[in-house]
Amino acid sequence: MTVLVEDSLRLLAGRGVLWITEQPGARGGLPSPAELREDGRVRRMNVHLLAVISPDSALSDAAWRGVNGAVIDINDGGFAARSSLGKLHRMVAKAASHKATVVVLDHPPSLGGESYDGPMWRPVAGSDIAIPVRYGLSVGEALRLFASTLPAGADLHVVPARGVRRDRFWGGESKLPWTSPVEEVRSVDDLLLAASLLPLEGTTLSLGRGTAYPFTLIGAPWLNAKRVLDELADRPLPGVRFEAERFTPRGPSDGKYDGMSIPGIRIEVLDRERVQTGRLALNLAWAVWKVHGDSLKLAGAAGAPGLGEALALVARGADPDSLVDASLTALVAFQKKARTLQLYR
Repeated sequence: MTVLVEDSLRLLAGRGVLWITEQPGARGGLPSPAELREDGRVRRMNVHLLAVISPDSALSDAAWRGVNGAVIDINDGGFAARSSLGKLHRMVAKAASHKATVVVLDHPPSLGGESYDGPMWRPVAGSDIAIPVRYGLSVGEALRLFASTLPAGADLHVVPARGVRRDRFWGGESKLPWTSPVEEVRSVDDLLLAASLLPLEGTTLSLGRGTAYPFTLIGAPWLNAKRVLDELADRPLPGVRFEAERFTPRGPSDGKYDGMSIPGIRIEVLDRERVQTGRLALNLAWAVWKVHGDSLKLAGAAGAPGLGEALALVARGADPDSLVDASLTALVAFQKKARTLQLYR
């Protein structure tokens, strides 16, 4: 926001502007978008802030009537379960159809700027461009990747963050105002686990919601933790460790097992640089499915962004590591491509 006001307002001079954000309030010592109406620099540039709206609202044609400019201020998580890339692509296309200039305030990903986890998936409908389930790109870098799929008339500008180092793309360590893309999670290590466990939301596993440590636990009344841990013991899952632990969800937002003491497994991050979120998710699902079969209701995860297809294959007996390893060639190619897109070093 600071870089926009100080250096890039000219892009929106004389325009009626939508501010599209998931966080309309003030944060990190910065004013709210609505408060910018009173900023003298905004007034001098004759920028008219017409409304502050959510990304979902920005997908409606009605939101763009009388609008010829927009600021997109979205904190994409950088991983499939909380990716906004498909929605962002649709917003830019919608703006282009209304001949509106779009300025994107860039946000680094939350889980590392050079961390890429397979398997691959396609976040933009109708595009053949595949990315890893953890893709390590900022919002602006991802838009560069998908530039060829945007409408020819798209007037798109990315405002890079200032003073950001790529090796600091870990949550608040970037020194930028940061809000976790998963509401219940506050630490980067727990967010790594959430990126792994969120694809399992559609199953009968509790993911620790309703406890003090959501997304660091899995459990269910029928879970035999010891047998599942035995299955996980020889799997190649660097950077984490597991231990059996009972827990009691209280008022969980997913409604699972409220007030019940259930057997579970705690997951702890030992080395976040080594955690592979896709491999971890698929191996956890495989181990629970191997021990408990359809009690897991793994078919309920088939629609999970990024991992749904692979989880459906696990439910049919596929080896999880083979599914991840099959994407290694594509992952290496993506890493090379990503280096050409980088806005930060």
